[in-house]
Amino acid sequence: MIQGTVRVPGSSANLGPGFDVLALAVSLYIDVRASLSDRFEVTAIGEGSEIEVNSDHLGAIVAREVLGHDNVHLHIRSEIPFARGLGSSAAFAVGVAYALGAKDPLLIATKLEGHPENAAASFCGGLVAAGVVDGEPVVERLNIDQQIGLVVVVPDARLSTAESRKTLTSSVTREDAVFNLQRAVLLSHALSNINHLREGLFDDRLHQSQRSRLFPSAISIIDVLVHSGAVGATWSGAGSSMIGFVDSNDSPGIVEEVRSHLKSLEIKAQVLSVEVDTKGARVLPSEAAE
Repeated sequence: MIQGTVRVPGSSANLGPGFDVLALAVSLYIDVRASLSDRFEVTAIGEGSEIEVNSDHLGAIVAREVLGHDNVHLHIRSEIPFARGLGSSAAFAVGVAYALGAKDPLLIATKLEGHPENAAASFCGGLVAAGVVDGEPVVERLNIDQQIGLVVVVPDARLSTAESRKTLTSSVTREDAVFNLQRAVLLSHALSNINHLREGLFDDRLHQSQRSRLFPSAISIIDVLVHSGAVGATWSGAGSSMIGFVDSNDSPGIVEEVRSHLKSLEIKAQVLSVEVDTKGARVLPSEAAE
């Protein structure tokens, strides 16, 4: 049964060492409303509104999976920066599947969009570890300290996830695999208490340095976040956004300092203070959807 307006948070995946496993929901949202139509239509406002509407549109693909046809009109309003590593596609897939009344929006989104950790964070909210086991998404919600705030740097430059993945090697050394496993497990626990976080827990050897070849400014942005007061900083997904973990009380000052440093470095970017969304995907009350 088609739902009302569905609101879905974006997400930040990997968090450094948790490549393709860890993700958290962030307070940047996409709203999706669906109605039956005689053809596939999209009315979009905000981020991603320039995407061409045709049969290859992710919304049409999700509709065919859920309904068996794509004769729907999708009304979309998004504030999730597109192609910036903040899970816009996964959030959209979850939102469309949910709005069209799918029994398992997470399964649909994971199958069609391909990133279980992003989809799980957007669907469930909070901090998650996720993967596909025996063909189905498996999700564990992890504790995250409510005192943790997020400062996100969103550069003007876009990065394609597909292009970003092409920079990654097909094999890694045992030492690098162990390095990431240690930090991913330790980080997943340390995020439950801000006092246990330290900069080195966000270190990675599997993907960030390789991706920096496509976006060399990433190194400078991460340095700026840390030197401005973030406990640690890392790529958000495949970039180009970078995310810093801060004490939420310090967020305003850190945001201003990051903006000042980026201006001096002539790096064009938005600097946003966001929270961890703990609600995940939900149907909005009719008055809130106006």
